[in-house]
Amino acid sequence: MRIIILGAGVVGTTTAYFLAKDGHNVTVIERQNSPGKETSFANGGFISKLTAKPWAHPSVPKSLLRNLFREDAPYLFRFRPDVAQWIWAARFLSHCNQKSYNQGRHMSLRLADYSFTYLKKISLLEGLEYDNQSQGIIELYKTQESLDQAASFSQKLPNSEDHPKVLNMNQTIKVEPALKGQIDSYAGTLLYQGEETGDAYKFTTSLANRVNNLGVKFSFGDTVKNINIDNGCVSGVTTYKTTLQADAVVVSLGSYSTELLRQIGIKVPIFPLKGYSITLPIDDKDSAPTHGIHEIPRRIVLSKLGDRIRCAGTAELTGFDNTIRLKRTDPILADTIRLFGNIGDPKNVQRWAGLRPMTPDCLPIIGQSRIKGLFLNTGHGSTGWTWACGSGRIIADIVNGKEAEIDISPLKPDRF
Repeated sequence: MRIIILGAGVVGTTTAYFLAKDGHNVTVIERQNSPGKETSFANGGFISKLTAKPWAHPSVPKSLLRNLFREDAPYLFRFRPDVAQWIWAARFLSHCNQKSYNQGRHMSLRLADYSFTYLKKISLLEGLEYDNQSQGIIELYKTQESLDQAASFSQKLPNSEDHPKVLNMNQTIKVEPALKGQIDSYAGTLLYQGEETGDAYKFTTSLANRVNNLGVKFSFGDTVKNINIDNGCVSGVTTYKTTLQADAVVVSLGSYSTELLRQIGIKVPIFPLKGYSITLPIDDKDSAPTHGIHEIPRRIVLSKLGDRIRCAGTAELTGFDNTIRLKRTDPILADTIRLFGNIGDPKNVQRWAGLRPMTPDCLPIIGQSRIKGLFLNTGHGSTGWTWACGSGRIIADIVNGKEAEIDISPLKPDRF
C-alpha cells in the first residue's frame, strides 16, 4: 500500500517505522529540513510510563486566576482576539474536574505503558542511542499536604509494584545526592522507579536513519497544501512542490493538523500550548542529577541528557507564536541553578520554545477518520515522546485492518 505520512516529528517517524516494517511503501513529508525539528526538538525529555498525567486538572482554573498577569506563571493565558483560542480554552476548562481527570489519567497511563514496551523493543532491535537514563523520576513537593495527596492518589495505579516510594528529604538525598542543597526547601518526594528520560530529538533522527534504510522516502522542506479526496476516499496530497498519489494518508502534524483537516471538513480541537526549555552544558558532573526531576510547585521537569541538563516547563496559550521570551525562559534557568548550583555556566544556555498540540481532554487523536484512507495520529500535547511508539504501532495496526492491541476508544477522532 502507498502511504503518505504528514510530519516527521517523533510521532510521524515512529509511524513510518512500523508501516515500513509491515511492508508498505511509505513517504514522509516534512516542512523542516530534517526530522524532529518542531515539538520533538528540545522538550523536557520525560518518558513517563507511570507519571503521565492530563494537564486538565481540577486545580488549573484557580492557578490561572491566581497568576493571571504573572509572566513567570506556570500557566499563562494571553488575551488575544482569537475566537478559536477562547473556544478551545472553554472546552479545556470543562475537563478540569476530577471525573474527567481520572478518566484521562487512566487512558494516559495505559497508552504510556503500551508505548514504553515498544520503545524498548525498537531501541534494542535498532540499537538506538538517545542519552536515556532509567533510574526513575523524582517528584518534589513543597508541603506535606500536597505530598500526602499525591502519594494517596498514586496508590490507585493498577500494579502495586508501580507505586512510588514516599521519601523525606534526607532519604531523597541518599537516592539523589544532586538535591543536597534542597533539604530544607521541600517536604519530601515521590520516587517512581523504572521511569526514563531521554532525548526525543536524538531518538527521532536516529530512527529516521533506520527508516530510510527500510526504503522510506523523506521529502524535507516541503509543505502540504491539500489532502486530495476522490469519491469520498483519499487519493493523495498536493504540496508546494508536487502532487503525490496514495492509498492512505496519516496526519501527524501536531498543532498544524487543525487547519489542514478543516479544509476537508474534519474538525479536530487541537490548539498549540506553548512551552519553553533551556539546555545547559554540564560543567560540574557532581551537581548533575541521575534521575529525572519534576518540581511540582513550579511545574518544571529536568533531565540529564548526556553532557547536558535540560529544564522545561510552562504552558502559554498564545496561538502559533514561537517567540522565545526571556521573561519565560529566565525563571526556568534560575530554577535550574537554584536546584543544582554551579552545574553549568548560564552564559552557555540554549533557549527554545515549542508548540504542544493539545486537545481539550489532553489525550491524542488516534484512528481512522470518517474519510476512507485518512488516518489521524496527532494531538499528543506534552506527552508525544512518551506516547509516540505506541501510537505508531496502533496506527499501523489500524491501517492493516487489525484491531489495536489496547482499547483506544477514548482516543478516537469522533469523540469530539
